[in-house]
Amino acid sequence: MRDRAALLWHVQRVKRMIRERMHLGTHALVSVTEIPCEDPACPGPATQITVLGLDMVRRAFVIHLPVASITEADLVVISA
Repeated sequence: MRDRAALLWHVQRVKRMIRERMHLGTHALVSVTEIPCEDPACPGPATQITVLGLDMVRRAFVIHLPVASITEADLVVISA
């Protein structure tokens, strides 16, 4: 249960950073999910970030780090 709570906390933390970085309002849908990494160079799970704005354009990004390890510097690949 404690691991699940920690994962949820980090997911919410990354969502907050995405909303701030992309200047999104509360109406945009931001999804953050840990997925298995298929790349042999990837040390563990990757994080998939999906943003669906009011313009109905879906933007998807994959960062090859677990969600708990993502920092603001890792989000430079994501732009509005």
